Amino acid sequence: MPQIINLANDTPTLLGVNMIVGDGLCSNIYVVGRERATIIDTGVGNRQNPVWPQLKELGVEPRNVERIIITHAHHDHAMGAFLILEKAKPKVYVHEDDAGFIASSLGDSLVKVREGDVIETELWPLEVIWTPGHTKGGMCLYAREQRILFSGDTAFPDGYFGRFDGDTGSLDHLVESLRKLIKIKVDVMLAGHGVPVLSKAEENLKLSLRNAELYF
Repeated sequence: MPQIINLANDTPTLLGVNMIVGDGLCSNIYVVGRERATIIDTGVGNRQNPVWPQLKELGVEPRNVERIIITHAHHDHAMGAFLILEKAKPKVYVHEDDAGFIASSLGDSLVKVREGDVIETELWPLEVIWTPGHTKGGMCLYAREQRILFSGDTAFPDGYFGRFDGDTGSLDHLVESLRKLIKIKVDVMLAGHGVPVLSKAEENLKLSLRNAELYF
C-alpha cells in the first residue's frame, strides 16, 4: 500500500505538507493543508492506489478537499482524481493545453489555468509556471516566498528530467522549460516521481538542464 511521508519531519518549511508515495506506476501525491486541502497530482487511481484510505489517515475527509491540481494529464497523475470526485466536490485545476484530454470527464469541476495564474491554498499561494516538453500542457507550481517547487514530470531528483517522446512531448520545449526553472529561487523541489529534494534544489535543476541539453 502507498506510504505517507510527513515532509515537515525533514524541513519546517513543509509544515502541513504530506506526500503519498504511489505503488507501482503511480505519481507522488502531495496533500497541502488539511482543513481546506489542496491535492497536487492524484496518482493512477487503481486498486493499489486508492487515495481515500491515505487521505483519511491524514485527517482529510471529503468535505475538506477543496481543490485538485494536476501537473499534466497523464494517467499516472490524473486518474486518481475520479476516485476523489466520487466522494468530494473539489475544483480540478489543469493547464489549458492539457485540459482537452480529460475535460469531458470533469464537467463543471474543471478549472483551466495558464502561465502566471495563482492558485490559493490553505498554506500559501502557488504560481503556475507553464513547462511544456513532457506534455504540451505540463506545468510546475511555485510557492515563491517559501522557495518550494512542485515540478511534476519536468524535473526529477539527481538531475533527471521528463520523457519527451509522447504525443505532445518535445525536447526543445523541455529544455526551454528547464531554462525557465533555473531562473527562479528554489530550495525545495517536490517532483512527480522520486524522493523530495529538500535542499539546494537549484543545483538539481541546473543538472537536469545540463543533462537534457546533452541530447542535442
